[in-house]
Amino acid sequence: MLVPFVYLVRLYSNRKSQLDFAKRTLQFLEGELLRLSGDFKKLKTRELWEYPIEVRNHPLSIDLDLCTKQGFLGVFDITITKEGFHSYLFRFLQEPIEDRYTISDKSLVKTILTQKNKTFQLMRKFLVLEGEPNEKFEIPSTQNEINFWNKRNWLRWLFPIWGIFSPIYIILGLLFDLPFIPLLLLTNGILFLSYRKESTLIWKEIKTLSQSSVRFQKTFLFLSKERNLTKKMLSKIANLGDSSELLVSPLPHLVLNVLCLWDLWKIKSLQKWKQQYSFHWNELQNQIIKIDSLLPMVNFGFLNPEANFATTTNDGTLTSNSLVHPMIPKGNRVFNPLPKMNPGDLMIVTGSNMSGKTTYMRSIAMSLLLAGSGAPVLGNGFEYPEFQIHTLIRSQDSMEDGVSFFYSEVRRLASIIHSADNAKKIPILFLDEILKGTNSKERYIATREILAVLREKNCIVFLTTHDLKLAEMNSAKRYHFTELETNGKMDFDYQIRDGVSGSTNALRILQNEGIPIRNDKEN
Repeated sequence: MLVPFVYLVRLYSNRKSQLDFAKRTLQFLEGELLRLSGDFKKLKTRELWEYPIEVRNHPLSIDLDLCTKQGFLGVFDITITKEGFHSYLFRFLQEPIEDRYTISDKSLVKTILTQKNKTFQLMRKFLVLEGEPNEKFEIPSTQNEINFWNKRNWLRWLFPIWGIFSPIYIILGLLFDLPFIPLLLLTNGILFLSYRKESTLIWKEIKTLSQSSVRFQKTFLFLSKERNLTKKMLSKIANLGDSSELLVSPLPHLVLNVLCLWDLWKIKSLQKWKQQYSFHWNELQNQIIKIDSLLPMVNFGFLNPEANFATTTNDGTLTSNSLVHPMIPKGNRVFNPLPKMNPGDLMIVTGSNMSGKTTYMRSIAMSLLLAGSGAPVLGNGFEYPEFQIHTLIRSQDSMEDGVSFFYSEVRRLASIIHSADNAKKIPILFLDEILKGTNSKERYIATREILAVLREKNCIVFLTTHDLKLAEMNSAKRYHFTELETNGKMDFDYQIRDGVSGSTNALRILQNEGIPIRNDKEN
């Protein structure tokens, strides 16, 4: 009766695992469908405070809404490791990351996307894991040596003999009434207490490695070129981790160590495992984290097959036949060209309210970040140089520091200008209605001089403004957006046009919202 019972239990366990895997796969597919349709509000994304402080307070995050509930970083975050998550965030923001997670091959995303079914299989092996949405797991690295033996070199050689002798002597002593059993048990107990604190830390390491081996088993095997070696590695550390369950019960743990120095045998097993597999484990761990940090970019290209990879330019130029903001749903996308911009060029974009000026500027900035991260860009013919990106779209005051909006902008502008000195990459700036906190006369003079300085430093500058006088600068390339009149109502086509805008709509917007506006004759 025991044989069929064991068989049925194993059958039930396997079926339960299959059902859990199917449920998690379904959740993954539902999330993909929401990303594909652009229905981002239904996605379970991270809260702002859940991002690292240096990410959520980054100027790009603030100005481009990257960390909001429907921001790019959250919507396309499908990383599963803590290290991969951080590398993804900082790589997208064009900030330095750890050398071991740096990817020298910028075409890796393209390579993955061009391999048939590779993208979907990668995401299944990575994403279908136990855990809550947006939960990140740790894959620890491991060192070849164990420091435990450094202070106890004598014990390394003595304990195998003593660990075998003790239980044999105790058994024989109980059978034949041999002396010194209490003394032997006391000696083993004192010895165990002398290393218990350090062995507990090693057990934690064993448990962490074991949990990672079980959780990421499919991922390890999928990426490994030596599957048999990887299987043995994962099996041995998982079995060693099963032994750690005894630590939950202190009494059995104590008894085993008093009888046969159990912890020391397991520490020796861990050391042997490390000697055999630590290099292979660390190699795969790095590979998993690197690919994990690229998964959001891979998934973006997978869900947008119409996107194209950008090319880099050696002469510092920036241009595109067409581009659009990646977070605009497919049915609402309006593509616009980016005229060729050389180092030192200034583009001034004017237009009425809600016509698309700021969205256009953000579309260029987001395309740069995507291209710089190795991802494809929504558009055609996007060419870009090695760049440093700076944005000044949203200024924030600080009551705590006593900083006004105007002073906040000035500090940001000063920082941008200083960073452009001796820059090895082309500084590309996106400025939206700068210096709003001062009078129009001083604002015009200050903006004119700031733009002149940036031109001298070979920056590429994009500026949106309602100040038509500023748009008359001879050195600027002038473009605009405008509204259309349809049946007496404002309509927008969000298409960029040459020249300076000749229309305004602020008063009409106020009137449409029921705010009375008198005309000049009534005044």
